[in-house]
Amino acid sequence: MEEKKLIDLLWQRNQDAISALAEGYGHRLQRLAQNLLSSELDAQECVNDTYLAVWDSIPPQRPVPLTPYIMRLCKNIAISRLRAETAQKRSAYQLSLQELEEAIGMDTLERTISSRELGRAIDAFLDTLSKENRVIFLRRHWYGDSVTDIARSLSLSESNVSVRLHRTRQKLKAYLEKEGLYE
Repeated sequence: MEEKKLIDLLWQRNQDAISALAEGYGHRLQRLAQNLLSSELDAQECVNDTYLAVWDSIPPQRPVPLTPYIMRLCKNIAISRLRAETAQKRSAYQLSLQELEEAIGMDTLERTISSRELGRAIDAFLDTLSKENRVIFLRRHWYGDSVTDIARSLSLSESNVSVRLHRTRQKLKAYLEKEGLYE
C-alpha cells in the first residue's frame, strides 16, 4: 500500500491500517528486531509494539516518509528491550555499537554536540562512500547484521567485509575530526 494511503488510514483510526502495516513492513521490521535481539519471540513482540507505537503516534504526527519513521520506532523499541537483556550476554549488535563507539568517541560526542548534528555529519560522510561500502556499513551499524551475513549476501569474504568496516570507521573518525565533531 502506498505510504500516503497508509498514513491516511492511520489518521482516520481505521483498523485496516494495522493489517496494511504488517503486510507492507512486517518482514523488514521482524528482520531488524531479530538482528538486534536474541529471540525470535522477543523480536515478534518488538514488531507488535512497533505497530502499537505507530498507532499511538499517528495522529498527531504525520511522518513523511513513513518507512524510516517506522524503522526508527522498531529499532528504538528493540534497543530498549536489548538493554534489559544486556546483563546476560553481549549480542552481535552490542559488539557493532562498541566498534562504532571506538571509531567516533561516542562519550565525547554526546557531551559536545547534539544527535542531529552527528546524524547530519554521518549522512554527509555516507554520501562519500561507494555504494557497496555504504551498504556494508549500514547493514552492520544500522541493521546490526553480522559480518558473516553481510559477506554471504554480497558474495565477499568475511575478512574483506571486516577490513572494509575497519577502514570505513577510520575514515568516519577522520571525517568527524575534520568537521570538528571529534576531539
